[in-house]
Amino acid sequence: MIALVGGGIAALMWGVSTILAGRASRQIGPSSTLAWVGAGGLVLILPVLAWYGVRGDWTWVNVALLIYAGLSSAIGLRFTYAALARGKVGLVVAITSTEGAIAAIIAVLLGETIGWLAAAGILMAAAGVSVVGLGRHDDDSDAVVRDNRRAAVSAGGAAVIFGTALYVSGDIAQKLGGPWVVLSARLTGLVTMGLPLVLRRELQWARPGLWFALAAGVCESIGFLGFLWGAGDGIAVAAVMATQYATVATLLSWVILRERLSRMQLAGVAIVIIGVVAISVSGSI
Repeated sequence: MIALVGGGIAALMWGVSTILAGRASRQIGPSSTLAWVGAGGLVLILPVLAWYGVRGDWTWVNVALLIYAGLSSAIGLRFTYAALARGKVGLVVAITSTEGAIAAIIAVLLGETIGWLAAAGILMAAAGVSVVGLGRHDDDSDAVVRDNRRAAVSAGGAAVIFGTALYVSGDIAQKLGGPWVVLSARLTGLVTMGLPLVLRRELQWARPGLWFALAAGVCESIGFLGFLWGAGDGIAVAAVMATQYATVATLLSWVILRERLSRMQLAGVAIVIIGVVAISVSGSI
């Protein structure tokens, strides 16, 4: 039950965060959005860390891995926000949600064997992404189609970066604690994006984009903490539930943003979600 609830919290919060970050990215830009997302996340995670404390094995290697996890998360989010600033939310989340499939492919390349269910999930996710990325709605202009395809490239980059970081983040969370991984991601985004923008006097804080980004940071961090809580009871169930953030974000974009995907693209989103669920259920990641 805890795994189900924790994964559900992650799906809901990550879906809401995606919508908020997309609105912010279109108003204040991807870089400023990432900086303010980092600030919003810090507001939440610092009290959690004060309660959690310093635990685990703080060797130089683990610290380096923690920094890498945070940096890769920040870069992946930067690619994601660039995609959200240009393309449709449903298209973007369908592609970024394949990070688990990317991790599975990397595992195979490194010599790890996977089951037939995971292999089928990888193929389905890849096919679904192709359908979503190349499809178009009848009402889409040529300019919208070009923007969506450019967004698909950025989202693909985010999926690859997130996928390569999955092992490191999961491993270091077990060694040092999940809150420290969240802190690393939020702090890295704030320092790498926010500080240079402040020094160049280019940090955007126009409202409501600023508030959208801050709220997105809080939601993103709550979602990650919820996933870690659920994963402690059962990682497979928590992972299956958490991957449904793509469904949540797609539905919210349809209701709130009035975005429309073609039937073929919606079918592609469904195929991606089924494929990601298959990978999670297989327990191979």
